[in-house]
Amino acid sequence: MLLTQTEVERLLDAAAYIDLIERAFARTDNLPSRLAHLDSPPGEFHIKASGHGGVVGVKIGACFYDRPRTLGLPSIVGVIALFDGENGQPLLFLESATVTRLRTAAATAVAVRHLALEGAATLAVIGTGAQAASHIAAIREVRPIGEVLVWSRDPDKTRSFAKNHDVRPAATVADATKNANIVVTLTPSTTPYLGLDAVRPGALVAAVGSDAPDKRELHDDLLAGSALVTDVTHQCAEVGELHHRPDTPVRAELGDVIRGVKPGRLSPDEIIVFDSTGTAIQDVAAAEALYQSALRAGVGRTLPLWD
Repeated sequence: MLLTQTEVERLLDAAAYIDLIERAFARTDNLPSRLAHLDSPPGEFHIKASGHGGVVGVKIGACFYDRPRTLGLPSIVGVIALFDGENGQPLLFLESATVTRLRTAAATAVAVRHLALEGAATLAVIGTGAQAASHIAAIREVRPIGEVLVWSRDPDKTRSFAKNHDVRPAATVADATKNANIVVTLTPSTTPYLGLDAVRPGALVAAVGSDAPDKRELHDDLLAGSALVTDVTHQCAEVGELHHRPDTPVRAELGDVIRGVKPGRLSPDEIIVFDSTGTAIQDVAAAEALYQSALRAGVGRTLPLWD
C-alpha cells in the first residue's frame, strides 16, 4: 500500500497519535531499535528500524538545511517502509516527514502527561520550524495550556509564527522559558543555549532538537540540576543530550515510567529533562496505525513493485 502525505495528515488526529505512542512505549515486546547516521555534506541521513506485534518498520530520513533555499522544499524528507515481521512481505510505503512531525509531538505529549505538573498551564516553545505547531497542539491535548510563548533566532519568523498561531513572541530564550511549566526545545543547534538559571523549579524540559552527535541545546548545569528521563537511553547516549554529559544519572526511560516500574516525578519542585531523540518504535507504531486506519477507510493504493 502507498499512502500520500495528505492521506497521512487525515487518517489520525493528535489524540490518536498520543495514545498509540504511549502504548508503544509501554510495550515489552518491542524489538531492539537500530540507528545509523550517515553524513552527506551539506546534509545527513538518519536510518532507524524496529518492530513489535508482528510488524517491522524502517525509516530513512534526510536532513538538508539548504533545501528551502536551493529547492524551495522542506529541509527534512524521507520514507518509511512497513513489513510483516513473520514473512517479510512489504505492507506499506509512505512519506516520513509528516509521520515524524506528528509522532514526535505525540511523544513529547506523552512525556508531559507523565512528567509535567498536573496544573501546568504555561508552555515555552524554542524554535518555530515544522515541529512547533504540532507540539503546541499535542501538549494542549494533555495539559490545560493557557499561555504559549515562542522564540527563535529569527525575530521576523518568531513574530510571524506567533501571529499565525495566536501565541506570544518572546525577545529572548529566557523570556520564553523562565516562567514556563513546560519547555520544549526544537532547534538544530550545535551550541547549548538553555541553562538552569532560565528554568523555573518544577518545570519539564523536553529536549527534542538533539538527534545527532553534534547537536546540543542544554547546558551542563541544567542536566546536572535535573532528573533525566530518556526515550531510549542507549540512543540518547549516542546522539542526545546525554551524549554530551555521559555521566548524567538516568532516572528512567519513559516506557518504564508509563509501566510504573520506575519513578517519574518525585517532587513538585524538581526539574525534569526528557531527552527525546526519536525512536524507531514510534515510527513503527504510527505506520502500523496508519496502515490499519487506511484499510478501514478504504484509502491508499497498490504500489506495483512486482509487475
